[in-house]
Amino acid sequence: MKVAGIVVSARKEGNCLHCVKYCLDKLNKIGFDTLLVNFYEYNITPCSHCNYECYAEVIRNQKEECPIQDDVPKIYEMLENMDLFLFAIPCYGGHVPALYRAWNERVAHIPGKTDIFKKFEDFQRVYLRKIWGFIVIGNLTAAADITLHEILSDFYNAPPPEAILLQAREYGRVSLKGDLIEEKAVKERLDRFLNLLLKRIKRIKM
Repeated sequence: MKVAGIVVSARKEGNCLHCVKYCLDKLNKIGFDTLLVNFYEYNITPCSHCNYECYAEVIRNQKEECPIQDDVPKIYEMLENMDLFLFAIPCYGGHVPALYRAWNERVAHIPGKTDIFKKFEDFQRVYLRKIWGFIVIGNLTAAADITLHEILSDFYNAPPPEAILLQAREYGRVSLKGDLIEEKAVKERLDRFLNLLLKRIKRIKM
């Protein structure tokens, strides 16, 4: 089974990256093929300055190219053959990062660019149903619970993923330092989170 760990953070290395690496290392040791995708390394642009080229066949009865040239199609192609996605996302003032929102906007409309799927129902089947886990980093005092709710609201018509919320304050640490993974209790919580994912995989294989 192939698992992609997807880090959605504005900084190159921090809690999100460390937590995903920890999980991927654990999964790799028990036989999973793993891929790390750090959004920091790619150019991801939100929908902007377009004429709904992704819906041109519906609106104007013709195919048109998305005017945005960035790495979103490239990343999707990397993820297409993965069986499971594990996201790590920081809380930014009670919301998901703009980087995640931009990705979400764009990946849903890849049909207009790569023809991977023909309609939104195919997107749900191919993409949303592969997302099995979210690690959210943030404190409740910064409305991290709202961030988590914002993420999960995308799954109103798809199987809900497993999710874990890690608060630096709970462990006497500061999120900005990016050292949450050094806490034994954090590793134990991630282990329990992985066990939930493994149980889900086992149910599907049965």
